[in-house]
Amino acid sequence: MASVELAGEQRALDDARQAAADKLASLQTIELMAADDVSQEYMEAVVRGAVEKLSRELTVFGRIDDEEVWRVGLYGVQKDHTPVVIDWRAPFAQSFYQAGFDDPQGLHRRVSYVGSIDELFIEEFTNGQVTGSSPLMVELSRSRGETMKTAVATLQAEQDELVRRDPDESMVIRGGPGTGKTVVGLHRAAWIVYTDQRLLSAELILVIGPTDKYLEYVSSVLPTLGEAKVRQSTLARLLGATSAIGAAIDWPTVLDRFEASLYKREEVMIRRKRVPAEVSIEILDRVAASKLPWRKKRAGVVAGLARFSERPDAQVREAAAELMPPMSAKQAFKRLRNRDVLVRCGVDAEQIDSWLLVEDDGPLRDELKARFEQPPMQYSHVIVDEAQDLTVMQIRAVRRRTKGMTFVGDDAQTSVSGAVGLRAIARELKIEPTELATAYRMSAEIADWLNDIAQATDLPAVVLIGIRPNGIAVQLNERFDVARKRLDATYDNWRVLSHGDVWSHKGIEYDAVLVDAAAMSPAELYLAASRAAHELVVCNLGPLVSIHDHGTT
Repeated sequence: MASVELAGEQRALDDARQAAADKLASLQTIELMAADDVSQEYMEAVVRGAVEKLSRELTVFGRIDDEEVWRVGLYGVQKDHTPVVIDWRAPFAQSFYQAGFDDPQGLHRRVSYVGSIDELFIEEFTNGQVTGSSPLMVELSRSRGETMKTAVATLQAEQDELVRRDPDESMVIRGGPGTGKTVVGLHRAAWIVYTDQRLLSAELILVIGPTDKYLEYVSSVLPTLGEAKVRQSTLARLLGATSAIGAAIDWPTVLDRFEASLYKREEVMIRRKRVPAEVSIEILDRVAASKLPWRKKRAGVVAGLARFSERPDAQVREAAAELMPPMSAKQAFKRLRNRDVLVRCGVDAEQIDSWLLVEDDGPLRDELKARFEQPPMQYSHVIVDEAQDLTVMQIRAVRRRTKGMTFVGDDAQTSVSGAVGLRAIARELKIEPTELATAYRMSAEIADWLNDIAQATDLPAVVLIGIRPNGIAVQLNERFDVARKRLDATYDNWRVLSHGDVWSHKGIEYDAVLVDAAAMSPAELYLAASRAAHELVVCNLGPLVSIHDHGTT
């Protein structure tokens, strides 16, 4: 069996980077000549993608040994038609993440690199020997930065399994803070681009985050993974702002009733030829049962009347308009601002009063455009982080854009009125939610304290499993000014979080957090405390909860 030594791995990395540079140089001088314009465009896209890939610095995470040695890295490299580095997303590389002593998956050994091959972490599956420092624990103990870093080198088996599920499969992942649910979502986007052969552009993947601050924090992950063109947006930017009353009204039912009220099931005349009511009803029932938008349904009415009357389309359009009037999304929205229309559609008086006070609602506009005009742009897959905050109409907006969806979030961190929660999303999709409970990011002391907070305040939280005790107890009795001065002298990346400023920090992590718990709700306290990776100080806790277990002082 091949030996392992640090200098040899460093030389292998140098050789792989040279092979990547040589391939890049050859691609930059290649001349393509295809049989037709479509083939030419396809070939150019493939070469352009290869050039973009090879232009990035090659990062290698480690190697797996069976009868041969295979190195796994950010992207694949060949030398003389022989693989030098395997792309982490390739099926063969799956064993790098999922092999273990209980199931080595045919491997003799796994070698993981710590840092830029500063140290080797070697797992000998044949004899159970382990040497070196775990890259995961080294990564988790580091100082947090201003932006999220890729975890591709340290993906854990349970995370990797979720990343590699079929691109058309929909998932709901309930993960506690620090369990890697965002890591799964972002790495899944990169994996789908690599795997789904239907995709010629990463722009067909959409990642939705809660805020622009969150998107800025995770902005470096996908480019680091080589997928800079994956589209990232917030729901507010994608759909427009929603309102509390807009989320509260049962718009799907209201819109079904509104549409039904527009059909006129009656007799019509076409150039002195009578179309009996039963014929009109048959035509309208047929088009109403389809999932086409209103505009195309009307075309079906025109076609049905033309067949019955044996007249050209131009002569039956007036009669078609009597049975099914033209209606744009803008016109429909205007009608839904009318009190009498809303009453006829079953909206109660109190909701109507509140609805007429707001000016707009983005999810409703999006639904109306899809119902009355045309469906939105389609994506191969949509990934939604902080999905516990989605309303019914926002979920419908996501579903109409894709077949494959990944929703990740934490019900304990719900902050939006009208949000239905992750379990409800799973029920709507007719799937079982997946739970992530291992708290990788934060210390075990913080994870245990969060469990106690959730239990004491009945938050719907995943019970966290802390794996990284660091000996720093959660501080509950330290004076605010003293704690602030001490943390400022100790950490570069730390924050004070207080009531009113909590929710904008969703999905973001800091080395230390000083929580001013005055006036905080249990959900705010849970979110604020869970932003800390290494040290947590909570001041002004008051009567909300009193906890002194698990290393708190």
